[in-house]
Amino acid sequence: MAQTKVATRYAKSLLGLVAEKGNLEEAFNDMLLINKTVSENRDLLVLLKSPVVNAEKKVSILTAIFEKNVSKVTMLFITLITKNRRENVLPEIADAFVAQYKEMKGITIASVTSATVLADDAKKKIQDLVQKEVGGTVELETEINPELIGGFILRIGDKQLDTSILNKIGDLRQEFMNTSFAKGI
Repeated sequence: MAQTKVATRYAKSLLGLVAEKGNLEEAFNDMLLINKTVSENRDLLVLLKSPVVNAEKKVSILTAIFEKNVSKVTMLFITLITKNRRENVLPEIADAFVAQYKEMKGITIASVTSATVLADDAKKKIQDLVQKEVGGTVELETEINPELIGGFILRIGDKQLDTSILNKIGDLRQEFMNTSFAKGI
């Protein structure tokens, strides 16, 4: 929890700085790159979390990895957080920055979990319905969970719509257990 607060604060500071300097889109792309690079490279994540490796060594490694691919502001930011011993929350900072950027731009994230791969027209229908409901731009993230059997679960922020067969079976099971017939068994 404490790391989430730290990450949120650093992300907010960076967002304010780059928005003021007019480098918002560039920093957003940089944070996406950092996120992707760290998530795809376990060794880099271990390095960031390691208390044994000193800050200077981490700065030189991060510079070698990112210097040619990110803006100067982002590179200075990475150096600053590393010297402040906060490099271990760099992935969380990148996540928080992306979330704050999307909120600032009015982009809503809708997550759909289904039993099978959704057809493109089904994705479009869901995206259009969500967009009609919340307004603004909607990004649809999809996930597959065969345990749902059928239907889908739609999440937007802290709201959820569960139309899955698994949920309906659970409701029927609960209803069955609450009937006098089931109590007599």
